[in-house]
Amino acid sequence: MPEKYLYKKLKNMNYKELDDFAMQIRERIFDVIYNNNGHLSSNLGVVELTLALYRIFDPFEDKIIWDTSHQSYVHKILTGRWQEFENIRKMGGISGFTNIFESESDAFGTGHAGTSISALLGYFIGDNLRGLKRNKIAIIGDGALTCGMALESLNQLKSLNSNVKIILNTNDMAISNSVGSLSTLFSKVRVKENYMKMKKRLKNTLNETDIGHDFETVLKKIKDGFKYSIYEEPVGFFEDMGIKYYGPVDGHNIKELEIFLNGIKNYNEGPILLHVLTTKGKGVELVENNPSKYHGVSKKAGEAISFSEIVGYTLKYLKNFEFIAFTAAMPDGTGLNILKKASPEKVFDLGITEPSIVTTAAAVSITGILPVVDIYSTFMQRSFDSIIHDVALQKLPVLFLLDRAGLVGEDGSTHHGVFDISYLRLIPDIEILAPQDGKDLANMIYTFILKGIEKPTFIRFPKETEKLDEGELISNFKIVDKKWNFLKKSKNKIYILAVGTMTKTVMKALEYEDVNIISVRSIKPLDNFVINELLENAEYILTYEEGSLNGGFNEEIHKRIKNAEIHSFGIEDNFITHGTREQLLEICELDCNSVKKHFEKIKNKIL
Repeated sequence: MPEKYLYKKLKNMNYKELDDFAMQIRERIFDVIYNNNGHLSSNLGVVELTLALYRIFDPFEDKIIWDTSHQSYVHKILTGRWQEFENIRKMGGISGFTNIFESESDAFGTGHAGTSISALLGYFIGDNLRGLKRNKIAIIGDGALTCGMALESLNQLKSLNSNVKIILNTNDMAISNSVGSLSTLFSKVRVKENYMKMKKRLKNTLNETDIGHDFETVLKKIKDGFKYSIYEEPVGFFEDMGIKYYGPVDGHNIKELEIFLNGIKNYNEGPILLHVLTTKGKGVELVENNPSKYHGVSKKAGEAISFSEIVGYTLKYLKNFEFIAFTAAMPDGTGLNILKKASPEKVFDLGITEPSIVTTAAAVSITGILPVVDIYSTFMQRSFDSIIHDVALQKLPVLFLLDRAGLVGEDGSTHHGVFDISYLRLIPDIEILAPQDGKDLANMIYTFILKGIEKPTFIRFPKETEKLDEGELISNFKIVDKKWNFLKKSKNKIYILAVGTMTKTVMKALEYEDVNIISVRSIKPLDNFVINELLENAEYILTYEEGSLNGGFNEEIHKRIKNAEIHSFGIEDNFITHGTREQLLEICELDCNSVKKHFEKIKNKIL
C-alpha cells in the first residue's frame, strides 16, 4: 500500500473498488491475527462500516470513538498503520486498542467496554466551551450499551443539548452472547418478517436516490412502513430519551450506509443514533460460523489447560453443592461455560455490569447461598465501591475469583490485572489468596465450597496454563488451609517470599541454591508463624509479586519486619506495555534470570 493514510483514497473509489478493498483488508487482518493473536471476528465484522464511516467523516478532523476498541483494527489500517499492523500487540508494536499516544486519530483510549458515550459527552462539553465545530461520533456494540456507564451517559445527552452522533452496532453477540432485556430488544429486528420486506423497499428507494440528496426526504418515503412497524420498541427507548433514532441499516452495504451516515452528519438538532446490523467474522467462513471461538485468537501450548478451565472443571465437579456463579459477559473467558454446560441454572451472566454483579452477589449471600463472582482482575476495578459498601462493610461471605491477575500479555496496559492486591489490601475484614499453582487454585475453590467462608474472600490467579487434564485435577482434590509453604528450608539467613505462582519462577531459578523459599498463599491475612521466624532469623528478604509494588504485599513485609534488609520486586510505578507474558515478566524483573541475578547480589554481599 503506497499511501500511508489510506482513508484519504476512499472517496475516490467506486463501489466495486470498495468491495475489493474490503476483501484486501479482511485478508490483511486474517493473515496477521490468525497466525499470531488478537481479536479476529469483531474486526472482520466492521470492515464495510469503517470504510463507509471514513468516506463521510474524517478520523483526524472529527472525533470518532470506538467503544472497547478491540474492533478498531480497520481504523488503524486506514489511519496510517498498514505496515505497523504486522506487529500489532507485539512488544514495541502498535496496541490492540485505540491509544491517544499512538495516533491523533485515536480520539480516546477505550480498552474497557461502555466508556465511549461518556467520552463523547466530554468532547461535546469541551468543544462547546471552546467554540469548536467538529463531528463527534461513538461506535458502540449492543453488549457494551448494557453497561451502566453507557446508559448513564445516554441519559444526559438530550438534557445537555448535545448534538453528538452514536452508531449502535448490533451483531447479536458481545464476546459471548449478549444478555438482558436490551439485547433482546436489539435482536428482535433480525427475526421480524416485515424487516426483510422493507429492506427491499429501502433498496429500491436508495437506487433512485443519489448520495447527497435530502436525507429527510429519503427517510419520509420509508418511515411509515419501516420505522415503527419494524422496530417500534428501540425507537421508543431512544426517542423517549430525546435521541433521534434511524435504522436498522445493513452494516455491510457501503452505499446504504453512506446515505444514513450523510444524514446523521447533517443532523444538528440534538443527539442522533444510527442502528446498524453486522455479522461477526463477516467474509471469512471459518470465523463467521464460530465468532465466539475466534473473538480472541491465541496460540495455546499442547495439552495444557488454562487456569480459567481449571476453575470451570472444579465448579462443574461441585455442581451439586449450594452455590451459584456470576460472570460479566465472559462465560467462555472465565471457564464458567464448562459449568454452564453441565448445570445452566448455576451460572448467571448479567452482562458488562461488574458493580451491579457484586451488589447482586452480596444480596444472594444474605439469602444463604454462596455466590461465586468470577471476573477478570482488570474489570473488577470497576466494582471497587460495591466491594467496600455492599460486601465488605456488611461482612458478607462472597467468593471472588480474580482471573487474569498480573500481566496478561498482548492485551496490554488496559487489561493487566496488576492493581488488585493494592486496592483490596486496604479494605478491612477481607481475605486475599494467591494459589501457588493450578492444583492449589482448584483445592482452594474445592475447600471453600465444601466448608464455606466467613468473610469476603478473593482468589487471584494469572493467565497461565498447567499440564494436567480434568481427571487428574479431580483425583487430586483435597481440603487445604491458607498457610504459607516452605518449599526450601535452609539455615541460610536469606528468605525468598514468592506470592502465588511466582513460586514456580523462584523455585526454577534457585533450584540448586541454599536458601529459604516460601510460597505466600495468603496475602491477607499474613501467616504469623512465618512472620515470627522472619523476625527471629532473617537477615535478607526478597519478595516477588506479579502486581503493583505500591500498595502491594511487600509493603506489609516492610512494615512488619525491621530486622532484615528487604528487596522487593514487582510492577514499578508505571503502566506496562503490551508484549508476551514472558517479555513483560522480564522487563519487570520477574523472570528466572532476574531472580538469579538478585540472589547473586545478596550472596556477594554476604561473602
